[in-house]
Amino acid sequence: MQIVEFSLQRYRSIDRTERLRLGDLTILIGPNNEGKSNILQGLVTGMRLLASTHDRPIPGRRPPTLTRYRVPRSDYEWERDFPIRLQATKPQGTTIFDFVFKLSPEEVIAFKSEVNSTLNGRLPIRLTASADSLNFEVRKSGRGAKALTAKRAKVAAFVAKRINPQAIPAIRTAQESMAIVEEMVDQALRDLERSAEYAAAIDTLSQLRQPILESIGNNLRDMLTTFLPDVTAVHVDIRDRYRGSSQCEIIVDDGTATDLRRKGDGVQSLAAISVIHHVSQRALASREIVLALEEPEAHLHPRAVHQVRRVIEEIAARQQVIVTTHSPLLVNRRNIAANVIVHRKSARPARSVAEIREVLGVTVADNLVSSEIVLVVEGREDVKELRALLAQRSPRIADALEQARLAIDDMHGCSNLRYRLGLMASQLCRTHVMLDHDEAGRTAAELAKREGLLEDADRTFATSRGMVDSEIEDWIDLDLYATPVLTHYNVDLRADAFKKRKAKWSKRVGVEFQRAGQLWNDQVEREVKSFVAELVENDPERALYPTWSEAFGGLVRALETKLDT
Repeated sequence: MQIVEFSLQRYRSIDRTERLRLGDLTILIGPNNEGKSNILQGLVTGMRLLASTHDRPIPGRRPPTLTRYRVPRSDYEWERDFPIRLQATKPQGTTIFDFVFKLSPEEVIAFKSEVNSTLNGRLPIRLTASADSLNFEVRKSGRGAKALTAKRAKVAAFVAKRINPQAIPAIRTAQESMAIVEEMVDQALRDLERSAEYAAAIDTLSQLRQPILESIGNNLRDMLTTFLPDVTAVHVDIRDRYRGSSQCEIIVDDGTATDLRRKGDGVQSLAAISVIHHVSQRALASREIVLALEEPEAHLHPRAVHQVRRVIEEIAARQQVIVTTHSPLLVNRRNIAANVIVHRKSARPARSVAEIREVLGVTVADNLVSSEIVLVVEGREDVKELRALLAQRSPRIADALEQARLAIDDMHGCSNLRYRLGLMASQLCRTHVMLDHDEAGRTAAELAKREGLLEDADRTFATSRGMVDSEIEDWIDLDLYATPVLTHYNVDLRADAFKKRKAKWSKRVGVEFQRAGQLWNDQVEREVKSFVAELVENDPERALYPTWSEAFGGLVRALETKLDT
C-alpha cells in the first residue's frame, strides 16, 4: 500500500500545501525555515495517527461520515502542532491530513475480504485532529461511496494494520541508532520469550540470545561497511533483559573498538541511516514502511553523501521514501516533479531543473545551465570528435546538442574523473562518461565506482575488437587522415606495423613518427590528435571504421536512453 497523494492544512508553520503526488522517492527542497521539516513531520504524524485508529473508537453520537478516535498526545499535541498564531482566534481549530493510498491487486482482494467492499485500488482518507479527538473520514465519491463510508471503522482498521512510518531526524545521535537497534532486538527476541523453553530455562538466556545478537551485529556491520570500509565488526549486547525493555550497547570496531555513543557525529549519522536500511530490507510484508528522512547529508563528507544517495535509492525500490535536503546531490534528477519546492509556508512540485538550482543556490557554467545530461570525456579533442560523430549518427542527439539538453565536457585527463563527477552531481547534472580503454581509463573508472560516483551503465569505454588497450582514435578510419598526416608531418601511417593494431593508436603513431625521424612527445601527441579531430569534425560521415567502432553504437544507445528518461 503506497501513499500516492498527500496534503496538509494548519500544521505548525504550514497553512496548507497543494496536493502533493508522492512516488517511490520524493524530495522536499527549499530555503531554511520555510517548512520542509514541518511537511515531513506532518506526513509522519498523519501516518502515526492513522496507525492509532487500530485502537477502539470513542463511542457516542458523531456525524454520519466520521469515526471518532482519541488523539494520542505523543503523536499530535494541539498546543504544539496547531499553528500558534491561530490558537487565540481559533480555539476549536483543527489540523487536516489528506491521504490517497494506492492498493496492490493483493491488497484489493484483502480489502474485499476484510471490509466487504469492492475498491478500484485508490483509497482517499481524511484525518481531522483537534485538541481532544481524531476524526477518520473516507473521502470516496461516486458509486459505492455511501456503502464504503458506512464501513469506515473497518476501513480504518484495514489501513492501520498496513502502515509503519519510520522517521530519522536531521540531528542523528547515537541515541537515534540505539533506539532503532533496541526495537530490532525487541522484535527479534519477542517470539523467543513466548516459548516454553525460554520460560522454563531462564538460566540459559544468554546462550539462547547470543546467535540472535551476533546476527544483528553482523547485519549492522554489513550495513556500516557500505559507508565505512574500515569497520570490521559490530558487537551488540543487552543488559538485564528478562521481561522488560532491553538496554543495548553497540560496539563498533574500525581499528579501535568504541561504543557508538562515543563516535563522531558523522559515524553516528551513518549508523542511523545504515540501521534503517536494514529495517527496510526486513520489513514485514503486511506492513509497508514509509521512511521519512530529514537532511540525510547532515554531518557527512560529500563523498559519503553519494553513498547515502545510493542507499536511499535502494530503499526506495522496496519502500516509500520522503526526504528533506539542502544538498543538490540528493535531488531526484530523473523525475523533476518528484522534487517538492517548499517556500513561503506552502509546497508544490518543481517545474524545472533551473528552478531547483535557484532554490538551492546552485550556480553552474553557462554551457551547462540548461543541460539535462553531460557527456564527460577525457580531452578537448574528444569533445570535437564526439560532438561531430554523435550528431551525424543520431538526429535525436544532434537535436539535444543543438538545444543544449546535452553538453560535452572536457575533464582535462581521466585523473580528474572523480572530481568532475562530484562537481556535476552538485550542479544537478546527469552524467555519462566516455573513457579510453587503457590502464589509466580503467583505473579512473574503478576508483569512481568504488566511491559511488559512477555506475556501470553510466560509462562507455573506447574498446576496439581484438585490442587490449584502445582509444577513440582507434575508431577513426585511416583513409581519413593518412594522406593529410603524410603531407603535414612527412610521416606515412600506412605501414603494416601500424595497421596490425597491436597497441593503442597513440603508441603506434609515436613509433611511426620516430621511424620517420620526427619528434614525438606529449605536446606533439596533442597536436596530432587535434589535427585528426579537426578532420573528423569536418567529415564525420566517413570518419569511423565500421568494424572497429562497434562500441560507439553503445555510447549512442546509452545517451538516447538517458534523453528518453
